[in-house]
Amino acid sequence: MKKFFILVLFYFLLYFFTYAGIGTTSIDLLKIPAGIKAQGVGGAYIAACNDVESMDYNPAGLKTIVGKQILFIHDFYLQDVFYDSIYYGQNLNETDSLGIVLKYLNSGNVIEQKENSSGFYDGEGKEVSGFNYLLGIGYGFDFEKIVYSEFAKNLNLGIALKISGESLGSDYSNFGFSLDIGGIYDLIINEEDFLSNRGEFLWNKAGVGIIFKNLGTSFNGNITPISFEIGSYTQFLNCFTIGNKIRISADFGYNLSESLLIKGGIEYIHFISNLILSLRVGGNFSFEERLYNGFNAGGGILFKTGDISYSLDYVWLSFSELGNNHKIGLSIIF
Repeated sequence: MKKFFILVLFYFLLYFFTYAGIGTTSIDLLKIPAGIKAQGVGGAYIAACNDVESMDYNPAGLKTIVGKQILFIHDFYLQDVFYDSIYYGQNLNETDSLGIVLKYLNSGNVIEQKENSSGFYDGEGKEVSGFNYLLGIGYGFDFEKIVYSEFAKNLNLGIALKISGESLGSDYSNFGFSLDIGGIYDLIINEEDFLSNRGEFLWNKAGVGIIFKNLGTSFNGNITPISFEIGSYTQFLNCFTIGNKIRISADFGYNLSESLLIKGGIEYIHFISNLILSLRVGGNFSFEERLYNGFNAGGGILFKTGDISYSLDYVWLSFSELGNNHKIGLSIIF
């Protein structure tokens, strides 16, 4: 599996540096806020990701998947647009995990706006419909399997290949592919022990992540929305009361089309018998992103029955003058 992904990476980088150039970015689906738990904390998920949403933020996080996971997200997007995503992930063995994602966005019907030879408005044309799609496959693995050392045992690496496209009526279509390459280093500050199980406060974990995202190009000659981002998180147990966990995360980066990226959030997790309750709040403070900038809020409930867990999550996002965005997701872990 690793040899296959290394071969894909080599071929892709050779193609990218040979044919791609800086210009207008394309494949708008790659710019839309993805995931649901991740969006609850403002998209600050590069280092904190530990489930199938890692496909959108850092494929190195796929390594932490235990068993198998299916996630379906329905996005009540802007106006009459609907956006659905389905994810699947599983650990292949103790050191390797696989993730797959399929997304489809239907933008509904719009009236064509004509222009004359001088580039000025020339009335309305026919009604056309548009859609976007994405298929991605990712692989996360423990670096210790390649290089054994004290440092390597806490380092996970990952790579994801995404094929995406867009279409509007019969006159425009585009197709492209892109690659995400990332790593996460987790530091165990204090192991969960008898005292923490009894309710003692504990600074438990911290970590950092790095991602080169959307390295690619499309067939119309434009590059995909490439970004470089770094992130960090820290985690505390038994804060103020027994049986909870608080995770704080922050991401910073640079996007070729949107400039500086700044995101941050907090997740509160409370354990009650077979239930896990989560509350999330965060924000995207990337001021160049005029469409999507502001605070988010959400939460979820996970119920365990035997060896199967069901999780229902929700997030609300502010889209400035265009209104609000709502997402709901159902996850099954088995």
